[in-house]
Amino acid sequence: MARYKRNQNIMDSITPPDKTRISDLNVGFVDSKRVHKETKIDDFTNEIRADFAAAAPVKVPERIEGTELEKDELDKYLEEQERLKERRNKTRAKSVKVGKSYVGAWLIKRIVIIAVILLVVFITLVPPICTNTHEGATLRNNVFENQSCSQFKETVLSDWSVYNIDNMTSERAENYRICTVGISMGNFSPFKIEADGFSVVSVDPTYKDKIIAVRVPQGKIEISPFKVDTVEVDVLINVHELNDEQLSEAITSLVLKTSGMWKKAGPIPIPCVPGFLFVSDALEYHLN
Repeated sequence: MARYKRNQNIMDSITPPDKTRISDLNVGFVDSKRVHKETKIDDFTNEIRADFAAAAPVKVPERIEGTELEKDELDKYLEEQERLKERRNKTRAKSVKVGKSYVGAWLIKRIVIIAVILLVVFITLVPPICTNTHEGATLRNNVFENQSCSQFKETVLSDWSVYNIDNMTSERAENYRICTVGISMGNFSPFKIEADGFSVVSVDPTYKDKIIAVRVPQGKIEISPFKVDTVEVDVLINVHELNDEQLSEAITSLVLKTSGMWKKAGPIPIPCVPGFLFVSDALEYHLN
């Protein structure tokens, strides 16, 4: 019976693993346990773990270097980028940065032009500011001034702003009064104001048959730039069958406006919106 010689090298080559070395190799990966300071529980939140099961293959797109197609697409891309850059530069050149955005220069120009036009219109066309003054509230009894009624009527037609001449129904001087209204006129423009006088816009319907005409005794009105002047306006009224209260009501119901008014920029006349005055209710007039 044949005997086999025992090979000592087979068993001798198998040696048990050194646990010390394995532990040293696994330090910080598997066997190392980091303990949370407060809870004293193992903390693996910051450990890096490989999950090969969830890994997916990465597909690298094929690219053919130097082909005509790639060159054409690159040229188109560069041209498009150049056009966009040029467009952005043009937009910025025609716009102004406001905060974090750009506002078109055309919009700013339009706003400036509108503002300048409104300023010019305001300066040139703005009417004078008219308010009442109590100093001018006077009354005259001697209306005809040594003239006959027909002569005085001719004077009214030529020198006064007539509201209704037919309201002169009496030839007796005591049936008429001239009531003076004081007006403060403020010119707040850089141009001189000239006006022929005032005219009647409206009156209380109760007294429409009483108001005859109005005038400015000093003649033409002239107000220097940025100045306030006082102007007196005479109102000719038929007082037949009126008492003091009715006389005051008739005068204070008047709405007057300037007539023939211009602004003068040197020798150049500029049209102007007329100034209006609502006669104050605080004025009082008495027949005697």
